Amino acid sequence: MSYIEVGNISVKTEWAAFLLALVLFMLAEKLFYKKSESFFQDALFYYIIVWKLSYILIEWPMFIKNPISALYFSGGVWGHILAVIVVSMILIYRTKIQSKILDWYGWLYSFLEFYLLFQGSEFLLTSEWVAGAVIIIAYVYVAIRNNNKENSTKLFILILLNSIFLAYNQKLFALEGWLFISISTIALLLIVLKERHLLKNILSWVFIVILAASVALNFEKDKKTIVIGEATDFELQTISGETVRLSDYRGKKVILNFWATWCPPCKAEMPHMQKFYEEHGDEIEVIAVNLTSRDNGVEAVEKFVGDNGLTFTIPLDVNGEYGDAYEIFSIPTTYIIDEKGQIYQKIVGPMDKNTLESFLN
Repeated sequence: MSYIEVGNISVKTEWAAFLLALVLFMLAEKLFYKKSESFFQDALFYYIIVWKLSYILIEWPMFIKNPISALYFSGGVWGHILAVIVVSMILIYRTKIQSKILDWYGWLYSFLEFYLLFQGSEFLLTSEWVAGAVIIIAYVYVAIRNNNKENSTKLFILILLNSIFLAYNQKLFALEGWLFISISTIALLLIVLKERHLLKNILSWVFIVILAASVALNFEKDKKTIVIGEATDFELQTISGETVRLSDYRGKKVILNFWATWCPPCKAEMPHMQKFYEEHGDEIEVIAVNLTSRDNGVEAVEKFVGDNGLTFTIPLDVNGEYGDAYEIFSIPTTYIIDEKGQIYQKIVGPMDKNTLESFLN
């Protein structure tokens, strides 16, 4: 999982790519297809709303404990599944009340084109300019050549391009890949049921897609870990008076978090961090340094820890020395440190349990 810096906060690359792709797609709808409105754009809007608010349903205990956490987190994988179900029901209902037959070809075209833009945006935001440029050029070519005329050949070309780049990015069998495969498969089955004469053509293209994706999946990419720098060692006391040294954790991955009790996103993050620590504390260490010099005193920290049942290590930066050393301007800020004491990820902003679990790999 990667992040990009926007001002003083970190944004997940996937979220930024989604927004960029949505803007590009809306522009393309107006420029290439001259559409004033789009059911697919409405569906994307509903999808985002349901996926975001699904956190309330899926993480109800955490939401009740800290309602503001719904501003920072989503429902994760189950949120995506719920969003697909809700959006499907809305579209079927809208089609029924407007007495229209759902255009599966048009929908699949829109989905595949948007997904291609999403992948291109993701490559561009992660500085893989060549791959990103190739995808954008391919999209523009297909959009111009399509000229509002839908046919199975261009449909399969879009599926082929998406599959190749998903495999190249090692995401064909990740959440993004399974979402793409599931929606494409369902749509193709519906098209076959409607136009049985396309079955042979579809099977031929499926074979080509599998072959091309297999080649891309085995393409060797240089995935060297980018080291930000060596983590500054510290020696601090916990509430109980125990001495904590970062260097004592060499040989184990460390999630080093900086926080304060008055910080709303810190309050939202802590229950997720505790749950993660209870399940994976033997695999990766969690150290949450309280910026005591910027907080409301040790008593406030003690109360917060007790109220939230926090059991991971919480050193107190009473003099603000290490908040300055780690250049903590916005909180929460988290550093991911490898077994050798090297920092290879910095995240500004709250993280949920799913995000924390991504660092296990």
